Amino acid sequence: MVTIDLARVRAHLGSSVLSDMLDAVGLRHQCLAAGLVPLEADTVIAGYAFPVTIRRVFDVPETPFAGLVAALDAIGPDEVFITPTQRARDIAVWGELLSTACIARGAAGAITDGLVRDTRQVRGLGFPVVSGGTIPYDSMGRHEITAHRVPCAIDGVRIEPGDLVVADSDGVVVVPAARAAEIVEAALAKRSSELEFRQAVADGMLASDAFRTFGVL
Repeated sequence: MVTIDLARVRAHLGSSVLSDMLDAVGLRHQCLAAGLVPLEADTVIAGYAFPVTIRRVFDVPETPFAGLVAALDAIGPDEVFITPTQRARDIAVWGELLSTACIARGAAGAITDGLVRDTRQVRGLGFPVVSGGTIPYDSMGRHEITAHRVPCAIDGVRIEPGDLVVADSDGVVVVPAARAAEIVEAALAKRSSELEFRQAVADGMLASDAFRTFGVL
């Protein structure tokens, strides 16, 4: 797995500039659809994808949560627990105890296209979570995790284990692992030019001149 300076990504980059760089190399469909937001507005999640798959159930299994606890035991430092639900609106797939377990394992955050609960407690823990909203329902008897660290898809975006995932108040972007180092360096360079553009315009330069000079807008 390619190692990225995640602290640098969190400090200097966001989903938008990474999306721009993915666009530039022809990867124009790497962002999850709108509506996924952090529990805390200023949160930036940056880490390596730890995708799971789920199966909808309608009764409590004889041994509930078997797949979930196996996944929680397996997640590692700087990984992001990703739960695809096909935008389910009737189950919470994340909460306080899962966040606690992931903190103990050094995980970087959790992302789901579904719903979460225990939001006050999760905020208190300081664990970064991005989701499509909230609902009180427990997952017991509603879904079971069937596999972990396996590819998944959310909103038509394929997410492979180890892909770089960055999420913030703008949304969620998935950077394929094979291109991650290249895309991050290009994004850092673009961000530097953006800051130069901003300062030049603030100092009185016309936007058209700044665009010609710095090549960003």
